[in-house]
Amino acid sequence: MLMQELSRIIQEDPNLCAMAMVDKRKYIISKWNASHSEPIDEDAVALFLCDENRGSLTDEQRAFAKERCAEFEFCNQVTAFRLFQCGEMMRQHLVSGPAEYFRIFQPQCAIPCGRGIPLCSGL
Repeated sequence: MLMQELSRIIQEDPNLCAMAMVDKRKYIISKWNASHSEPIDEDAVALFLCDENRGSLTDEQRAFAKERCAEFEFCNQVTAFRLFQCGEMMRQHLVSGPAEYFRIFQPQCAIPCGRGIPLCSGL
């Protein structure tokens, strides 16, 4: 139910809806172009995201776009869960902060702490 509410909030807020639409479009285009020799029509993807019955995407492209949209929505759900969980664990003093939370629950994503790495070293 919480995830349905998150989806509803995103759909009803024009700014969040627009940001999600842009991000979905980028994700679909990037994944398609990385795995196919013929690039996907970016405008057709945008139109598809507004109305799945419109646009000039092929059946294969439509199926691909639907799958990527589902992946994107699932990612949003997991992100919301992780943020709520991290916040609640911090509130209850079960973890000291986001770095400890991610070290425990997602060690592959943990940020190295105290190793003298400049914050913008990856840029």
